[in-house]
Amino acid sequence: MDDSDFTTTGTGTVTLASAANLNDVVNVVSFETNIPDSNYVPASGGTFTGAVTAANGLTVDDDGATPLTVDRATSFGNVVDIQKDGSTVGGISTFYGNPMFGRNSGARLAFDTNVIYSSNDAGSTADNAYALGSASSRFTDIYLSGGAYLGGTGAANKLDDYEEGTWTPSFSFSGGSVGYSYQAGQYTKIGRKVFVTANMILNSASNPTGAVHVVTLPFTSGDDSNAVTAEGYVAGVTYSLVRNLTTQSPNIRGYVPRNSTYMLLTNNHTGQGHVAFNASLLGSSTLLYMSATYFAAA
Repeated sequence: MDDSDFTTTGTGTVTLASAANLNDVVNVVSFETNIPDSNYVPASGGTFTGAVTAANGLTVDDDGATPLTVDRATSFGNVVDIQKDGSTVGGISTFYGNPMFGRNSGARLAFDTNVIYSSNDAGSTADNAYALGSASSRFTDIYLSGGAYLGGTGAANKLDDYEEGTWTPSFSFSGGSVGYSYQAGQYTKIGRKVFVTANMILNSASNPTGAVHVVTLPFTSGDDSNAVTAEGYVAGVTYSLVRNLTTQSPNIRGYVPRNSTYMLLTNNHTGQGHVAFNASLLGSSTLLYMSATYFAAA
């Protein structure tokens, strides 16, 4: 039998060209040639030209290849619409070739070639509009290889370094020697400003002589003309505790010279200004606790 033996209508009626005999069996097989509706999902391959709704979820899977490509042609805007109970709450969109992700009518992140910037759902950059985290929803750490601009975008607002740690202070002088029962130092560096402490207790002294330096500071001091005094120092030394010098010395002072990694200890004498603190004042149980704040070299 071929198609000359019957006719069909669009309503599914089949009419035979000649009468069938008693007990003849007629099998009718229908092939659908129209584009499938939205309930049809092809087993492999296939292209849809209209909207498709997956009412019970949709899983897209592929082995070793991109499982899903979503393409918006001609204009910029949402590529993926994220909804809750039928209402849009966010989306993935494109704007001038940059992908964006975030909230509908709110904060979004846009990804450019070498920068991630704050954006709104219209694709425009959003300056000073959104916070990163909150008082009760904080991030743990942030890792930067550069600096952070705080309170402004000028060079003066850039914090390019913060560091804290420990160092081991010691006395340096031209002759003799001393021994230590305790040496401890700490430092904090914010930008170029350095705060250091130096605490030392001696347990022996063998004829020390010469000008006394406290070495070695964790950062070299600067040479800024605005920070340097006429005597050539960038910061003074403050003493929190001094005990057991070989000779009473109530006017002990000190400073950090420019371009240096040490504190120079001094004595102030009436009418003479300051003179170098001599190591002969260090005894076998001398205790010196001191601190200084100075600007490090740029």
